[in-house]
Amino acid sequence: MKEQIRFPVRVYLLLALAMVTWGVSWSSGKVVSVYTTPEIIMFWRFLITSLFMIPAVIFFDRNFKINQRAALYVLTGAILLTFYNYLFFRGLFYGLAGRGGVMVTTLNPIITFFIASFIFAHRFNRHEIAGLLLGLIGGMIMLRLNSFSFAELADSGNLYFVSAAFVWAFMTIVSQKSGKDLSAIKFTFYIHMLSTLINFIFIFHEPWRDVVDYGSMFWFNIFYMAVIATSFGTTIYFMASSRLGSKKSSSFIFIVPLSALLAAVLFLNEKPHWTLVSGGVISLGAVYLINYQKKMKLTPA
Repeated sequence: MKEQIRFPVRVYLLLALAMVTWGVSWSSGKVVSVYTTPEIIMFWRFLITSLFMIPAVIFFDRNFKINQRAALYVLTGAILLTFYNYLFFRGLFYGLAGRGGVMVTTLNPIITFFIASFIFAHRFNRHEIAGLLLGLIGGMIMLRLNSFSFAELADSGNLYFVSAAFVWAFMTIVSQKSGKDLSAIKFTFYIHMLSTLINFIFIFHEPWRDVVDYGSMFWFNIFYMAVIATSFGTTIYFMASSRLGSKKSSSFIFIVPLSALLAAVLFLNEKPHWTLVSGGVISLGAVYLINYQKKMKLTPA
């Protein structure tokens, strides 16, 4: 019984730490986004992640075997991962790391909850509907829809960030579904290995080897994103999604905005707009409301 109580606490603590590494990765992504194209950055990030995941697969899983259904999850996950990272780097090229870190990670849990509830035929109660509406309001404030035309909205990177939030929501659900057929470590390894191959097809005729001359700042941030934020952070997230469920694990993403804002202020000297902070707080309240109601329903009468 003691082990059953301690296990979720360890998962929650690791998941919280993983979310901090994600928050800092937005600043790293901003730094490398100006060096070259998203496809070349993605290729090197995925390649390094795959290489560092090999010892983990050998140590924890002892083999690389996957079944046919797991292979389908891996293919779907790799496509979503590639698409998400493209939106991630493209949004950072135009926009701010702090803005992206807040927008994507506050909208994502709400989007994930809505999609997962639809897929698993969950009926919304009044508290959940109120939470979703509150999250929508928070998202509109963060986007500052009244201040931008459609073209300006795209140029600011906001549309890329919103699209990234939708893609990651589906990614969370796929990782949850894959948990029955393969471990989170294998899932992380295979989707990054396959994403490496997918990206290489697009950069084969591009100067992808030139990155060796980009200097220590580029490689330090690539290493951080690949090894710390991805090999560690993403593996922990997928593990939690498979064991806790996509809706509960996605709510931990709300740890990311604060760490993303702090990292952007400390490392990039960004000054977050008041709408970003207030919209993020409102959306945070929305996910708290949704998860609080869910928690109440699980309490025995």
